[in-house]
Amino acid sequence: MSHLLKARIAVFIYFTLAGAAVTIWAVHIPQVETRLGITHAQTGSVLLLLGAGALVSMQLMGHLIDRVGSRTATVLGATVIGVAILFPGQAESLLTLAISIFFLGVGIGATDIAMNAHALEVEKAYGRPIFSAFHAMWSLGGLIGAAVGGLALSFGLEMWVTLSIWGGITILLAMAFNTWLLPNAPSHASSEQGASKSEGKAIRAQQNLANRKVVGLVIFLGLLSASAAIVEGVGVDWSALHQVRVLGTSESAGAWAVIVFAGTMGIVRLFVDRLVGRIGRLAIIRIGTFVSIIGVAIVVFSTTPWVSIPGWAIAGLGISAVVPQFFAYAGDIGEESHSGRNMAKVVGITYAGVLGGPALIGWLTNLMPLNIALGTGILLGLFTLVGSLFVPKEKKSLAKTI
Repeated sequence: MSHLLKARIAVFIYFTLAGAAVTIWAVHIPQVETRLGITHAQTGSVLLLLGAGALVSMQLMGHLIDRVGSRTATVLGATVIGVAILFPGQAESLLTLAISIFFLGVGIGATDIAMNAHALEVEKAYGRPIFSAFHAMWSLGGLIGAAVGGLALSFGLEMWVTLSIWGGITILLAMAFNTWLLPNAPSHASSEQGASKSEGKAIRAQQNLANRKVVGLVIFLGLLSASAAIVEGVGVDWSALHQVRVLGTSESAGAWAVIVFAGTMGIVRLFVDRLVGRIGRLAIIRIGTFVSIIGVAIVVFSTTPWVSIPGWAIAGLGISAVVPQFFAYAGDIGEESHSGRNMAKVVGITYAGVLGGPALIGWLTNLMPLNIALGTGILLGLFTLVGSLFVPKEKKSLAKTI
């Protein structure tokens, strides 16, 4: 097996672990609400803290990637996830739950930016679009996490037992696949190779100045991606609650909404790279966003699980390839020495949406029913769709035919 193939498989594993960490926690949210006696709005606030932890760690990780390399950052982040997932199941109050979830957000955010940066390095080494396939593994992880969590719930296994076992598995796999990743290739080191200390300082200043020209575009991309990613957050964090609280299913049956949503995303991401090569990243963003709007609309107006489940499937199918294309686009603009930080900004803003955005849904439930609050995803989807029309056309290398 070639080292490049090993690196691709290893990145698959890290994406899977990160995706599973999100959903194995998410399917336990109804149980946590009942056990701690908290409201939807309080749950939304906890989810906001998860997003805040992710956002903070992503910005720090962007600098670490540029200076040390994405390999070290990826392993470090995944290890933090493994440790952090141990604590939410042991929380006995809203405060301890909030602290635990913030720490989990730190681990997920750190891993997310690091493994995306490494995935982009692997894609460049392959010389063809393969980026969405990595995100398929995030969705596969989400499917695995939801399935394991749902199965544990159906057998009456306590939450702390399930999460402790999964945390141990995460740590072991994070360590085991370390050597399969590509070597660290920090952008600062490559751009300043052979330069004296004073020359290196001058090079960094020049690079900082040059990269400022794309900062506005980077932030705009982050906002568009975050708006689309809220649909992911809605599907992952609120679909089970929608099934249980609005449509009256059991907690174990509610997990099916998460499974269907994550499953359709994973399937599409496995095969969409070929289409990316033919029509480009921006076209995928626009088509996918439109389809996801239709799916969320079906959920909002559904009155039975037989209608809402297909709606979640359509929403997952549409949103599946949107966010990965924003990430890949962001990693290939601006100065190469700032690629880690540029991607970190877009990924950070995005996951403030995907992890913290659903908190908005929780607050809205104080004013309206949960199913109507989910309609926020429709409005933000429209923002992404219209906003993408103003994004500059991607480089030809990004839309290269496979």
